Amino acid sequence: MFKKKLNKVMIMTTGILLLWSCSSKREQAPAGIEHIVVVGIDGMSPDGIHKANTPMLDSMIQNGAATMHARSVLPSSSSSNWASMIMGADTEQHGVTSNGWEKFDHQLPPVVVTENGTFPTIFTLFKDQRPEAHVGAIYDWDGFGRLFEKEDVDFDIDGDHEDKTTVEAVNYIKKNTPTFTFVHLDHVDHAGHAQGHGTLDYYKSVEKADSLIAKIVDATKEAGIFEKTMFIVSADHGGLGFGHGGESLAEMEIPFILYGAGIKKGYNIEETVYQYDNAATVAYAMSLQTPQAWIGRPVKGAFIGNEAPKLIYKRKEQITQPKILPDAGYFEPAGGVFKADSVAVVMQNPNNLGEIRYTIGNNVPTLENSQVYRDTFYLKQTNIIKAGIFQKDQLVSTVTEGNFRIVTESKEDPVQFEIYQVKGIVKLPDFTSLKPIYEGDVIEFSHKQALTHDMPQEQVAMVFESYLEIQETGKYSFFTNSDDGSKLYVNGTEIVNNDGDHGVMERSGSLELTKGRHLVRVEFFNGGGGYHLDVKYSGPDIPKQIIPANQLYRAK
Repeated sequence: MFKKKLNKVMIMTTGILLLWSCSSKREQAPAGIEHIVVVGIDGMSPDGIHKANTPMLDSMIQNGAATMHARSVLPSSSSSNWASMIMGADTEQHGVTSNGWEKFDHQLPPVVVTENGTFPTIFTLFKDQRPEAHVGAIYDWDGFGRLFEKEDVDFDIDGDHEDKTTVEAVNYIKKNTPTFTFVHLDHVDHAGHAQGHGTLDYYKSVEKADSLIAKIVDATKEAGIFEKTMFIVSADHGGLGFGHGGESLAEMEIPFILYGAGIKKGYNIEETVYQYDNAATVAYAMSLQTPQAWIGRPVKGAFIGNEAPKLIYKRKEQITQPKILPDAGYFEPAGGVFKADSVAVVMQNPNNLGEIRYTIGNNVPTLENSQVYRDTFYLKQTNIIKAGIFQKDQLVSTVTEGNFRIVTESKEDPVQFEIYQVKGIVKLPDFTSLKPIYEGDVIEFSHKQALTHDMPQEQVAMVFESYLEIQETGKYSFFTNSDDGSKLYVNGTEIVNNDGDHGVMERSGSLELTKGRHLVRVEFFNGGGGYHLDVKYSGPDIPKQIIPANQLYRAK
């Protein structure tokens, strides 16, 4: 746990000299800050703070500086964002592109490395520039511990539970009065995956996080360092339904709260804040020189004595996009697949302003090519609907999409599937060595009809196969959007590799296809928690859409 540090600054090695070359200029630290505590709450969204009872967070916001519009990095998954939070950089710099990342097992190498072969973290900066500082990392999720070098910290412990993690953090602060403490709590994310984001249980988990933050703040008071301590409270990502990993605001927006020593009271952070600005803000508060490879910027306007930045371009007020019914659920376009002669399309405007305009087909609605939605209408064949909110003849919302797949009532389910139980699964298995626990037929490449309530929902892998009818020779693209991993094969050739333990993520690939039927195979697994799978394609005169059931056929 504890390691003895040298009292004198060691001469930097050639590797470290190269690392710090061309780095940013060392800035004067804001006055009065001698200690920093960062508390990261896994999966805590701004919605959670708004709707839960959070007296500690409310006090921090009222007496500090805050924004509810900070942004995660893509993908909005835990590893990528915790890495960005402590590394002051995005995924393309540090290379932690998914939850499957390991120090010596990854695709994208970091752009620069320390002598240990890893991208420099905020812990590295303290070790190299403030070796006398006491630095601790206390975390609830053991995966956080693989993102930094153990020798960069004096105290390193996996608390394994939010209560134990908080107790360890409290005891550490009271005993050591550390210069920098990073605390990670994981239970809010568990609630999001198990009960769903926006549920009563999820809000209760945020309320518990609030009470644990209060205990950590109280620890600094008992240790006699509260008046000299700056606090940062943030999150790695938000969530949608039972998962995260996508590009929606619900998944991408996170809170960012500064409180305590050196911070203005009641300051509304209007400047943009990104995940990687967290480490840069800590470095600024401690006058640490940041590596040139970092892209994070300190949130200077929140500090006493600094002027708020003059913003030429400001955040656009978000107008909620229209809702198309039937709703297909999270992560998938509205609509669905229907065995019917026609399907009713209903739209709703959740705003008290504007009107809905829509198109049938692939065109984004404009004033010229769209029509005003006035009442329910019917589709008689497979098609795409796109709709937006218009105000003063301008599109003011993002565009919502519906994919309606209509087949005859007599059509047999064209997709054959198999389900396998695989313990400890973290990537797609070799199916040739496995025996399925269930076989059946469904209408599309989707988990929805296959993973019914009487089937195991976790530690499962699935294989889907069907023949796709290609009407015109040309180049076709295929897409799998999945949580966790998936792959897609056409005629036995791998086209899409979306494997690995990750949140909802889309990957694609393309190939030339001739007119006729081609065998499409989709492999998918869910390790645990929320899960999702949808499969899309596009081609000559075919806009990107879920592969429609009317173009799928069973093997004879």
